[in-house]
Formats: sequence, C-alpha cells, structure tokens
Amino acid sequence: MRRGFRFASITALALAMTSAVVTFPHRDATAQPSLRRSWLGVELDKGGAGSRGVRVNHAVRSSPAWNAGVRDGDVIVRIADIEPARADEIIREVSNHAPGAVVRLVLLRSGEEVPLRATLGALPDGDEMLRLDKVGAPAPTSFKGLAAVSGPLPVGLGELKGRVVIVDFWATWCLACRMSAPKLTAWQSRFGAQGLTVIGITDDPVPAALQGAESFGMRYATVASDESYATQRAFGVRALPTVFIIDKRGVIRDVSVGFDPRKEAQMEALLRRLLAEPAP
Repeated sequence: MRRGFRFASITALALAMTSAVVTFPHRDATAQPSLRRSWLGVELDKGGAGSRGVRVNHAVRSSPAWNAGVRDGDVIVRIADIEPARADEIIREVSNHAPGAVVRLVLLRSGEEVPLRATLGALPDGDEMLRLDKVGAPAPTSFKGLAAVSGPLPVGLGELKGRVVIVDFWATWCLACRMSAPKLTAWQSRFGAQGLTVIGITDDPVPAALQGAESFGMRYATVASDESYATQRAFGVRALPTVFIIDKRGVIRDVSVGFDPRKEAQMEALLRRLLAEPAP
C-alpha cells in the first residue's frame, strides 16, 4: 500500500471544499475525474470561525468564489438564507444548487460585512483545479523539509531567480515518472547553459531516491527527498508525476499532471519562450 500524506487539501471531495485533515495517497494521474457537481472553490476551516461564520482558509484562483471576490482569511457569515456555523452547512447549501446558479454571500472581512454574489461552477477534477489555482500564481518561495539526493540543493526559488525552473514531483514506483524523466533530462542537458534548472522531488527516502534517480537516468540539476511532504503540500501535489514550469520571476506558467508525449512539443516551446524572456 502506498504511503499517504496528511494535509488540508484544496481538492477535497467536499462540494464547497473543506480543510478537514484527511489522508490522501498519491494517486495515478490517469484516475477518473470528479463528477460534475456544483462548485464554489473554497477551502474552509472545519471548526468554523468561533462565534460567527466559517473561515476561508483558501480561495482557489479563478474559482467561482475567487471571481466573486472571496479571498483567503475571509469569514462566510451568510450563504443564501443560512448563517453557517460549520463547513458542512456551506457544503450542503452549495450541493442544493446546480452549476450556473447564483448564490448570495456575506463575508466578514476586517470587521466589516461584504456582500457578494457568486455564480457556481461545475466541480472540476483535481488536475483542472490545480491548474486553476497555480498557473499564473507565484510559486512557493522556499523548499521545506528537503534532503539532498544529488546536485546542489537550493534553499528556495529565490536562489534561482533569473532562471527558468522545472520542478518534477516523482516517485520510484511511478511508471509514468520513469517515462517522463528522459525528456526532462534532455532539456536539462540542452538548455541548462541557457538558464534552465530541473529539480526532481520525491517523498522516497534518500537511499531509495538515489537508486531510483539512477535507474530512471535522471541527470537533473538537483534531486531531493521530501519525506515530510512539506514541499509537495506547498505545491498542492496529489498525483504523480506533476511537473511545474516556473519563469524567471518565480511565477508558475504551466502545470502538467501525468505523462503525455503529445504535450512535449508544447512544453518545449514554452521553455524556449521563457528562456528568451529578459531576467527580472
């Protein structure tokens, strides 16, 4: 049985999304997508916000909630005709509406009530949700809990400012990771002198990660072990392989989940464009 990791998932199965800490094993990237149900796009604090409302731990970028103006740290004190005290009340209310329905929200922000109207969307699958949330957003700046497997281990992306960075989340058991590694290795060899850094991160312990990297033929700039899952958690990774392409400013420009050789030309074209951009 594959080890799972514990974190407050922004892709939990809840329709509104809750931050109940649950165990998610890494899944195969070919898993079936979520059913198309109504979606608000917020990660909610399971315990509520004390005497009034439910705190939003995270609003997914480009989600219905985000587009309506909901932001991290807001407290939902009203949705439609209810004043929720728990996350499941918001989830239930969202599930009572079809995608496209408009729901009224009242937020508490900095002590002031903020009325909003959100148009519910169809629940995306986890991969779509990850792209919505991450593409165009700054990448996590620090690499937490990593141990070096091969190559120099940067403290974070700040050390790599001015370079294009690929972060490849992989595992020794992952066949698709084995299939994608040669192309990433080739890009490191071809574009490294032009400013590309490829970093491989796995939750396998260092000895297994070293053996796996050698078996996969990984010749990345850096390979690291993330047994604590801290960096994977920060990037929101739930399926392997997941590859992030980050520009010279530290902004995520693409996320690819799984292995699809048909996407390689598109990814390489993006790399060439990013490498040609001026340094910040």
